[in-house]
Amino acid sequence: MNIALLFVGQGTKITQQVKELWLNNAEAKELIETAERQLDYPIGEWLTSDLSTDTHKAQLAAYVGSMCMYQLYKQTIGLYPSYVLGHSLGELTALTIAGAVTYEDGLKLVDIRGRAMKEAIAGQDSLGMMAVFAAPEVVEALVTNQEGVYAANFNSLHQTVISGTRQGIQDFMESNQLEGVKLAVNGAFHTPYMKEAADQVYEQLGHISFNTDLQTQVISNKSAGLYDMSNIRAEIASQIVSPVRWKQSIDYAIGQGIQLFVDLSPNGMFVNMLKNLEGVFAFNTTESIEVLRSELKDDIEVNRHYDVFSRALGIIVSTKNNSTDAEAYENIVMSGYNRIKSQIGKEASGEDIKQTLSLLDLILSTKEVPVAEITEYRNMLAWKIG
Repeated sequence: MNIALLFVGQGTKITQQVKELWLNNAEAKELIETAERQLDYPIGEWLTSDLSTDTHKAQLAAYVGSMCMYQLYKQTIGLYPSYVLGHSLGELTALTIAGAVTYEDGLKLVDIRGRAMKEAIAGQDSLGMMAVFAAPEVVEALVTNQEGVYAANFNSLHQTVISGTRQGIQDFMESNQLEGVKLAVNGAFHTPYMKEAADQVYEQLGHISFNTDLQTQVISNKSAGLYDMSNIRAEIASQIVSPVRWKQSIDYAIGQGIQLFVDLSPNGMFVNMLKNLEGVFAFNTTESIEVLRSELKDDIEVNRHYDVFSRALGIIVSTKNNSTDAEAYENIVMSGYNRIKSQIGKEASGEDIKQTLSLLDLILSTKEVPVAEITEYRNMLAWKIG
């Protein structure tokens, strides 16, 4: 089953029921406590607070909450996601899940982003956002004729968010006879009005290290294609002033063969947003988790029976041998294969896992498997074994 995980941005309501799911899970609880120790903020209190007027707090709460949701997914479902994508701030969660940044550095990143955006909108009382009940292509075409207004989020077939001056938004809605709902925010996110914040974020991210060898693929809000890993720092900053092409990103994932989306929002937001699309499953209640487990029961059962050694052997036999060196094939590939095979049934230690991953690299390199393909296999295996 080809699965994609969906992560939310700021402003999504977290219920006490969902918070309790996290607090009753040792790993999720540790994520909250780590954030509180590192940042010295009462993150646990913020999770269920009304943070609609404080983007800094809202972003941190959303990031930590999304990481807790992911931890529950990995423990409860445990199936490898072929793609991860996040809406606005959620893209930083997706990058963390994919291994581009550690959780600790992710906390620093979100703290920087939230502070910069809060400062940028401090004097923007005349700016706002509105969810328009119209298709993205319709709004995108119309908005080019309205000064000071931009398309900010292409959410779904029937919803597009615009940002800009409050007067410009009002004029736009009236002149085009559109209906919508004002969002309870000051500021115009994902537009050029946020350039000051984007510049500040870019400058302050210089000390954060990023990993370009991802464990899974990230779909970009900006391009609705694969994330540009050549300059992650610039991508993170520029996303703040660029529209979120969410519908297009979902379409891209489907085009790449995704069969099922897991909505890791704390309130089932994407199930509602993408209600015209089949195969989107919520994960925010014990009931919805059981529904997803039932849907994926066969995949979960198969996944449960394969250890690191069996998975490595599966990768070896499924990759084509492009080498003509028969001696190397016998001495390295076959010898390595048999060595790994002899470990099946054994409980793997940390050192066993490290050696198996190294041996897998050597075997695939000997078979002259393309480097990008080797990296993909290795990262997939590393994700599956934690």
